[in-house]
Amino acid sequence: MPFHDPDPTDPQILVGVVLPSNEEATREMAYVFAEEFARMGFDAEGIANLFRDPFYAGAHQVYRALGAEAVGEIVRECVGIWGRTAGMIQEAPAAVREDIQELLWPMIAEGRVMTNVQ
Repeated sequence: MPFHDPDPTDPQILVGVVLPSNEEATREMAYVFAEEFARMGFDAEGIANLFRDPFYAGAHQVYRALGAEAVGEIVRECVGIWGRTAGMIQEAPAAVREDIQELLWPMIAEGRVMTNVQ
């Protein structure tokens, strides 16, 4: 099946649909995109660049529909609210460090709670 044409009777076939939208829904999409990237740690300029880049089709469609000024206002608002903290992804240390406390998670075994404390 994966190497041939899709079977129209297959219930798992991907089907795309176009839904009608208005300016309010488009503004909500802009807020969702801006909030998501602000929470990921992007600054206002970085988010605005994503909206301008055609590679990000959804965000770029919003940018074309609302214009640079409206998108810029939304981006600044979202960064002002959600851009206060930025997460950082880093590799886990190869060796155990004494300055980091290990979180103790309870484990359930045979109806009793055990921890990884020895």
